Amino acid sequence: MPGRNRYNLVDDVADSRVPLHNEEAFQHGIHFQAKYVGSLDVPRPNSRMEIVAAMRRIRYEFKAKNIKKKKVSIVVSVDGVKVVQRKKQKRKEWTWDESKMLVMHDPIYRIFYVSHDSQDLKIFSYIARDGSNNSFRCNVFKSKKKTQAMRIVRTVGQAFEVCHKLSLQHAEQNADGDPDGHPDGPADRRERQVHRGQQHHHPE
Repeated sequence: MPGRNRYNLVDDVADSRVPLHNEEAFQHGIHFQAKYVGSLDVPRPNSRMEIVAAMRRIRYEFKAKNIKKKKVSIVVSVDGVKVVQRKKQKRKEWTWDESKMLVMHDPIYRIFYVSHDSQDLKIFSYIARDGSNNSFRCNVFKSKKKTQAMRIVRTVGQAFEVCHKLSLQHAEQNADGDPDGHPDGPADRRERQVHRGQQHHHPE
């Protein structure tokens, strides 16, 4: 394990045009709109090919079952990735019950991979680990534009960097104690990387 925490962001020509965000934005949450295709439990993927195969299988299965895509808001912050269903609010309803609209919420340290489908760059997914039974769930989304999908993938990648930086700051401030209460602390996040094709990989 390297002594210095590192994130490897590969400079893809296409992705270099996509602007990243300032760190403060991740405290408030960065909002995107997309369509949620569906989710399935998958074996732990060992390659990008396996991730893309899982994405395509989910798209095929949900389409075969005639399950419509849900309009969602994706919120990326230091707390993780939150997916909330978007619905037209009735005029008389002034309350917003997010708990009823919440599709999923995965802490950053539970997310293992975030990647595009190379054949359709509007399609992207992230794979999250369930800490209770160590299973993996692949969540697939579709953006209106390729650039939007690329921006979301890069934003999730940057969220890892921001959380990593914060964990180092907490470690310095709390040198004599546990900097955060996560079972997967800075040591676990130490080896997170963003690879070519904007695949985010978390090896053992």
